[in-house]
Amino acid sequence: MGGIKVMADYFAQAATRHLHDAQVLCDLQRWDNAVYLAGYVVECTLKALVEIYKGKKQTRDYGHNLNKLQESALTELRLVSPKAATRLPKTTGTVLEKNHPGRRYAQSNLWTQSEAEKAVNRAREIHKEIIPRLVLDGLIPSEALLS
Repeated sequence: MGGIKVMADYFAQAATRHLHDAQVLCDLQRWDNAVYLAGYVVECTLKALVEIYKGKKQTRDYGHNLNKLQESALTELRLVSPKAATRLPKTTGTVLEKNHPGRRYAQSNLWTQSEAEKAVNRAREIHKEIIPRLVLDGLIPSEALLS
């Protein structure tokens, strides 16, 4: 009989896994679920950054609020790497800034192909700007890049 596995928050690897799955869903024209997972890519990516610079407890304080997470992550990034902070794409202008994670309960066919593709692409840009940099800086293990 196996024991219960304790789940630790591992935001970086979760972000990478969600990004892979969001792309698969987009490829399968499952727009709503692609958008839903793209939101988690952004959330987990930003929480990975916040966790490193502010601590694990701080990540819980934000819940699923992407706007607050984004503000905090940008503040931390400006202190550590002002150049990186200016390159970090924001969720503004995409459906990612709307109703995360409440969209999981939304009606089907809420998001269009264009909206879903834009959301997944923006999530990829945010992930790409943060997670590999954290690996290269030795702040998180390279397993964070595995989905």
